[in-house]
Amino acid sequence: MAAKNGGLRPLSATATNTLGASKHTPAAKPAGAPEPQTAANGGLLRTLKSVFGLAKLPEQQRLEAREQRENANSPFIQYPLVTREQMRRMASHAYRLDVGHASFAHHSFSADPTVHSLSDLTDPAQLNSLLPRRRPQGSPVDTLLIKAGDDAMLVLPTVMAIADGVSGWESKGEQASLGIWARSMVETLSRLLTEYRLSHMPHVLNARDVQQVLDDSFLHTSHLMDLQGLKGSSTLLLGMLSGATLKYISIGDSRLWVVRGGRVIRSNTEQMAAPLCPQQIGTQTLGRMPSEMAEVDEVALQENDLIVMCSDGISDNLFDHELVDALHQYLAPPNSSVRVACSKILAKCKLVAYDDNAYTPYNEKVNAPPGQAAKKASLGGKMDDMSICIARVVANESAAK
Repeated sequence: MAAKNGGLRPLSATATNTLGASKHTPAAKPAGAPEPQTAANGGLLRTLKSVFGLAKLPEQQRLEAREQRENANSPFIQYPLVTREQMRRMASHAYRLDVGHASFAHHSFSADPTVHSLSDLTDPAQLNSLLPRRRPQGSPVDTLLIKAGDDAMLVLPTVMAIADGVSGWESKGEQASLGIWARSMVETLSRLLTEYRLSHMPHVLNARDVQQVLDDSFLHTSHLMDLQGLKGSSTLLLGMLSGATLKYISIGDSRLWVVRGGRVIRSNTEQMAAPLCPQQIGTQTLGRMPSEMAEVDEVALQENDLIVMCSDGISDNLFDHELVDALHQYLAPPNSSVRVACSKILAKCKLVAYDDNAYTPYNEKVNAPPGQAAKKASLGGKMDDMSICIARVVANESAAK
């Protein structure tokens, strides 16, 4: 997975996987984008900046020098600094997301989810030390990574992601850490999306760009896992706000719904590799790129739309109509909070999971194979890691200024 000199190729270069499958290059530089600085025009630019007072401030020079020192020996993702203009453009979407989340860690020594800020990774896993240590200086992105057992959930004002780590590797004699692939995958994907958007402004990411970032993130995460001798896999669900649309990537059985006026106007499709076995990406799927199996689509958004994303710990215990009814109950009142709604839906789901007499979507899956119901009918909730994220689409006041 590694490129020459021990690192991954940057996104602006053509990437090739170990099987020789060439990947496309990113979209061409948009018309009107500034030309790169060269030796020929560098002196003139510096003179003009000095005349008009646009020269870099000492503090910015100090920050850039520190970034260069810290990244000098890093073969991994390199981040440019974020300029004020880039910050303004990154915040220029017609809408923004009012996001809430809730998690329950079943596959963990503690049921309390662990929350990390991606600007300062504190996860003790050795692999995380190989990820970029911080976001760009001045980045407007406020990011949280929520670890709930084998689940990893990423929460940003414009991006949400859930990866459900697949356990069972230890039973195969493989060295693995539950959920570490999931956490590393969503972290890397978030960081590469940020870098890609910064380096291609004002170009708006399309489906082809999203697929490229997905594949690059997969190769990068696979390389990091290989360096540590770890194995792992996960499902993946990512939704990204782009202008007035939501672009999403779906692999596996984590679910997404877009609800408008109490009705589901868009949902993703569960992808199953076999009965009760979701499609997944990981160190055992290196012969196939994620973009080849992912559902990549987009939906036009309107103000007050609700975007719901959850792992199968939620969707295996609550039917779609139960979830929609809960959304109406908890979010219909004025000034209702998506954070409170997430917590209440999670509590409702846990009650079902602990109920031995409940009939759930998971029971339908188990009873679905021919002849299975005649042998032993499944009944009762399903205990699992649970992660849910709800976002309300609201007008972006800063974009109108």
